[in-house]
Formats: sequence, structure tokens, C-alpha cells
Amino acid sequence: MTNGASISRKHPKSQKHNKLFLFSQSMDYSKLCESIFNLNSDIRYVAVIDDTGLPVVGGMRGGLDSIMDENNEELYLTHTALRKSMRERFDDTMGKARFVYVEREKLSLLTFYLDKKMLLITLEPNLESQNVIDLAEDILDIVSGNKA
Repeated sequence: MTNGASISRKHPKSQKHNKLFLFSQSMDYSKLCESIFNLNSDIRYVAVIDDTGLPVVGGMRGGLDSIMDENNEELYLTHTALRKSMRERFDDTMGKARFVYVEREKLSLLTFYLDKKMLLITLEPNLESQNVIDLAEDILDIVSGNKA
């Protein structure tokens, strides 16, 4: 891969973003991860995880190390899956979540819900919030099939 990313296989607000369910059933997740890495060099990690928090495909950008040890990373992924199920409780009254954006001191995180799977992305903390939101919109376009 040209971006130095290491992709490994492991165990809606607008109309254009309503295709997430269809996407999750037919997309090549490795290509998805590669496409996302290609969007911005400040993307550290891209992974598709299942509804229990187990990684399906993805990983760190080549040359970068995770800031968490393996046990904490597994715990975080499990909590991410749990938060998805908790958010779904409010889908009928509030609508489905398009994405979740969290800014932390050492990194920022974007989480997208793809039917039974989730797309988790971490970014360097130097990106301004509006740039991350713009990036999230680009990712929604990729996921919905509106952008190659």
C-alpha cells in the first residue's frame, strides 16, 4: 500500500448516508481502510470491528505505535461496541447516529456504525475540529458509495 498503512485481517442525517446497511453487507473492508488512510496523513488507525468489539480488519498506519497496550485496546474496543448498543436504544426517538467524534488530549476518535459492524478511526490530536468533521463527511461519502 502506498500510504504505509498496515491492514491486517482479524477475527443518517441525509439521504446519501442511509446506505450504510447495504454498504456493510457488500464492501471490501480492507479497501475501505486503505481508502480512509489515503484521505489524511494524520489518520493513525483504521479498523472495522464487530458488534462484540473484535477487530475484523485494519490496524495502525505503518511506522506508528499504538499509545495503548494490547489489554487496554481490547477493553476500549469492547466498550465501543457496548456504547453502540446503548446509542441504538434511542434510534427511534432521536434518529440513528451518523458518527461519533471524541477529542482527547493525545488523539481524536471517529466511530461510524455499519449495521452490525463499526468503523473506528483515530487521528493525531493536532487536527482542528472542523477539519475532523469535514473528514467525517468524506468518510460518510465513501461508506455510502458516493465517493471512490
